[in-house]
Amino acid sequence: MRLDIHSRNRLGITYEVLEVFARHKTDVRAIDMITHHIYVDAPDITDGRLPRLKHDLVTIPGISKVVKTDMLPSERRRTQLHAVLTAMPQPVIAADLRGNILFANRATAVILRIADEELLKGRKLNEILDKRAINEIVRGGYEKYDREIQIKDESYFIHTSPFGFDGSAIPRPLGGILILQSRTHLGGIISALNKKGVGGFDSIIGNSKIMQSVKERAARLAPIEAPLLIHGETGTGKELFARACHTNSPRTDKPFLAINCASLPESMAESELFGYEDGAFSNASRGGKPGLFELADKGTLFLDEIGEMTPYLQAKLLRFLQDGTFRRVGGSKEIKVDIRIISATNRDLSQMTEQGSFRADLLFRLNVLSIHTPPLREHREDIKDLAKAFANNAVARLGRAPVKFSKLALNLLQDAKWPGNVRELENVIFRSISLHETSTLNLEHIIFDGSNQGVIQPTGDKARPPKDYQMALELFEKQFFTDAKQHFESTRQLAKRIGVSHTTVARKLKKYGLI
Repeated sequence: MRLDIHSRNRLGITYEVLEVFARHKTDVRAIDMITHHIYVDAPDITDGRLPRLKHDLVTIPGISKVVKTDMLPSERRRTQLHAVLTAMPQPVIAADLRGNILFANRATAVILRIADEELLKGRKLNEILDKRAINEIVRGGYEKYDREIQIKDESYFIHTSPFGFDGSAIPRPLGGILILQSRTHLGGIISALNKKGVGGFDSIIGNSKIMQSVKERAARLAPIEAPLLIHGETGTGKELFARACHTNSPRTDKPFLAINCASLPESMAESELFGYEDGAFSNASRGGKPGLFELADKGTLFLDEIGEMTPYLQAKLLRFLQDGTFRRVGGSKEIKVDIRIISATNRDLSQMTEQGSFRADLLFRLNVLSIHTPPLREHREDIKDLAKAFANNAVARLGRAPVKFSKLALNLLQDAKWPGNVRELENVIFRSISLHETSTLNLEHIIFDGSNQGVIQPTGDKARPPKDYQMALELFEKQFFTDAKQHFESTRQLAKRIGVSHTTVARKLKKYGLI
């Protein structure tokens, strides 16, 4: 039976309580003490013996009452901790300073292929895990340690941390916690951190006929287990479509990892993609490191700017696409993973194969399924919705009140050239809102870049005609003052030259954001 003895804090009161248990010839198996409570686990107490024991206890000065309790505080803490650790999907092991296992959760037993985690208690860590790594961990007192180990031919990252310190002058830990994370779990964490809030294809803005057609095609191809190639100009949302395809595939709850093939030199790109073994090169992480191919196992790997991949990496990628295996940098073991490759490019890969800069056999492997993302100039009717969405995102990031667009500002956006496509539109909206404290973006507030603030850009050999006379007048006026201002040192000289007042010039320059 377990008892909760309500008490006043007083020197010697615990000793007097234990004396009562001794007079009643009752064995005390455990005792916990917290402020105003003494908890006792006495298995010999029965309901028949309890009244006399309680009577003697409450005669002790400072004891107010004695009640039954189902669990001691220490037992409750252990039970709660056990429940938490057991429910954790990652394998967790607690061990003492000699490497003896004190606790292991169910996930640990699963990866070790042991029927019951209780069978692990009391065993040595180096009996079940990499002996060299474990000996190093135990000798180091479980200080922070991160490296890769192999368990039953699977790769895991091991993270250690000491727990409980003694009261010596130089505190020593009483043991350590080891947490093992599989490459798939690590990939899922990275994927979650990099997630950009993309849902299905309905979340991709664009109701024009051409965009609806692209989204419908992508939705049909998304669940098909085959490589997908997305081609389109820079800034047309290729990664957005890649993420949506992953979200709408059977792999939706698995990692989605991405790499830009043009952003890294060949040697670094190889190690990022395929990983490396311990000692593969100078400054390599101890124990090696898995690459994106391993971290994306069971999920999707997005290779952006695939046309920039070097011939050597093209050959390694081709081999993977042929049999699903690869080798780490500096490694000899064949690693097999199950991932779907989605690639993207803004280059003409067919022309590159004719020129010999891209492997034709690799193109055939990558271009099993394909999507073309159209440039913004081909679906201008979506610019209004895109601009409003980007404006909402911008004010949210800047902590500003909502912003509207004037009719002339929207007309200007719809008539601009947009060589950078949707990405450039997003940047222009953010820049314009950042630099103007206004609730309505007018024509003069639209800033394309530092040299052509608000000036309409031609869409081809000829500029598209303005929507109305007022817009044409303002566009001409803005262009006139933009050019004229460059030839005069002061607004007064400019006013004298064009035959208007200085006030008029100052007002116009301010209107169009030129001062």
